[in-house]
Amino acid sequence: MKNVGFVGWRGMVGSVLMQRMVEERDFDGINPVFFTTSQLGEAAPAYGNHRSTLQDAYDIDTLASLDIIISCQGGDYTHDIYPKLRQAGWQGYWIDAASALRMNDDAVIILDPVNGQHIQDSLNKGIKTFVGGNCTVSLMLMSLGGLFAKRFS
Repeated sequence: MKNVGFVGWRGMVGSVLMQRMVEERDFDGINPVFFTTSQLGEAAPAYGNHRSTLQDAYDIDTLASLDIIISCQGGDYTHDIYPKLRQAGWQGYWIDAASALRMNDDAVIILDPVNGQHIQDSLNKGIKTFVGGNCTVSLMLMSLGGLFAKRFS
């Protein structure tokens, strides 16, 4: 099972993600580790059979022990932590709701189903950084995605 870290899971974006993951039973196939910037050591949310305490969101060693990190904490957190993790040699997957890394050459914008094939191709090429897009543009592309697919297929 993959060890998956969650940072920023209590906010608006993170709480919606948690709800969707529960509905999809995604927690059944992972070992979730929850991080905090303010409530270190308190009980982490219990999803499935997983019970633990909240970990320090700034602890590079603990973060670097994970296979995947999903961040909904915001761009300032990403700008602070992401380069430190990579400099520490972390080779895991970074999935981020923030746009902070959007223009990086080694990052792919997540907008499935619009660019699902591009995401898969990027995974096959070894890309490990996936980021959110501009909300307005993403919504427009998602609403038009089906039309584009029909017109250009």
